[in-house]
Amino acid sequence: MLTSKIIRALKPKETRYQITDYAGLALRVQRSGVKSWVLRVPQSGRIHDITLGHWPEISLMQARSLARRKRRELELEPSGSYTFRDAFKFWCSKKKNRIASYRDEKLRLEKYIISKLGSRQLDSITPPVLIKLLEPIEAEGKLSTVKRLLMRVREIFDLAVNAGFLQANPLSKITKVFPVPEVRHMPAPDWKELPIVISQVERLAPPKYKILFLFSLATLLRPGEVVSVRLEWISDEAITIPAEAMKMKRTHRIPLTPYLISLINEAKEIRKNKRSPFLFPATNKNRHISGQALAKWLHDKPEFRNRLVAHGLRSIGRSWFADNDAPFEVAEAALAHLVGSQVVRAYQRGDYFAPRQKIMLGWHAYIQSCAQCAQVLSQKLTESGAPD
Repeated sequence: MLTSKIIRALKPKETRYQITDYAGLALRVQRSGVKSWVLRVPQSGRIHDITLGHWPEISLMQARSLARRKRRELELEPSGSYTFRDAFKFWCSKKKNRIASYRDEKLRLEKYIISKLGSRQLDSITPPVLIKLLEPIEAEGKLSTVKRLLMRVREIFDLAVNAGFLQANPLSKITKVFPVPEVRHMPAPDWKELPIVISQVERLAPPKYKILFLFSLATLLRPGEVVSVRLEWISDEAITIPAEAMKMKRTHRIPLTPYLISLINEAKEIRKNKRSPFLFPATNKNRHISGQALAKWLHDKPEFRNRLVAHGLRSIGRSWFADNDAPFEVAEAALAHLVGSQVVRAYQRGDYFAPRQKIMLGWHAYIQSCAQCAQVLSQKLTESGAPD
């Protein structure tokens, strides 16, 4: 395929010659040095040359667009148009149900990219076009958003090449233009501060959010996984969450302990929607509460803002495991993380359920002790006249 650099380097020769691009488009170099765009098309059993214009008045991308339009007029082009939206739809068809963050990635692409460039021809989207679009997002300090957009747009173009929409990916090295975002861990206090955290939850949270907080802490599930728990998944031995409800798309079992059973019973008692199949139901009987409910409640409280997020509860639990000699594989399995390489996982198919029963007993005993400390602290504050 031609590039602007190749075109500029072409010199006239003693006889006229031409360099082909693709799909019949070629650049003809005259003896005088004039460079003309020519489209070769079959008509009535013969090959005809159609002159589209001169370079550099008509750029490479413009010539390709003109050639495509002319082929459509002559009914030589497939009916489907090769726009960015077409490539995006193709990406959606391949990635849906295959990546855990599909919904968020799709919405992000639609908001920042497809809404602006979706109707453009795919081969007209060059690095400068995308850079100009993303620079305002970078200026807002959203470097992580820029990073994810670049990663997914490159994916879209890679798939477009494989599908025959493009000959090569022009965005393969575009990530070098933008700085790498600084990695910031989700805020969470040290596990030793848990008595103070729980005392604040006891004092500030309504019963529903108190149970949601403690259940999240006890199970170490991700926020979206916590609220999706159904009553039918709870047995005498464990909460068994099917693969489709887990981020890693693997069935996850949470060992039941007396403490976790007590939390489940409390959650059942305070449910207003008794007909709902969910442990944490929304007003609509067929839905659960939002996966962002606890996160929003924590953010709205000055005591927790920038100090603790809902996902940070998993960090507290993982740190407690590390400091209390829980084996690495067992601790990672408790958080539903994948452990080891793909080959290792092919052979090691257990979920460490028995050893997790032991460490969860210890973890829940620690949460209970923190709750008892919180009650004592709350009582002292009340007796001393401190504001409740």
